[in-house]
Amino acid sequence: MVFSGGTTPFSRSAAVALLREFSHTVQGFRFTVNTRKTRVVPPGARRAVLGLLVDGDALRLTPDFKARLRGHLYGIEKFGLRSHQQHRDFASLAGMVNHIDGLIAYALGAEAEWARPVRERWQAALCAQGWTFD
Repeated sequence: MVFSGGTTPFSRSAAVALLREFSHTVQGFRFTVNTRKTRVVPPGARRAVLGLLVDGDALRLTPDFKARLRGHLYGIEKFGLRSHQQHRDFASLAGMVNHIDGLIAYALGAEAEWARPVRERWQAALCAQGWTFD
């Protein structure tokens, strides 16, 4: 869950009080709030939710996400599917391909303009190694 103060001035004490009240309400339903995943983010700080930056006018992928995806593509293009699978410790080749497909699908939903050329590069890398698409 994400709570935003909108245009109201930031107050850490008000944010902590809201979290306390929310936690109490959740406990009433026999759930608990995972405090390791709970953050109070002050104004001006980077805000990321589910790996997406939400601090601007539009959702954006994090630089780390983009770098990880580009790293997969580079490794596959330079060393091949099998070598990259082994280097990154994927249990199976199909599992790695599915994982990268999923990352690209996620990116397409968040930042399609950035992700489209990445998908083309991914498909070209797979085709170069004998994979076909239906």
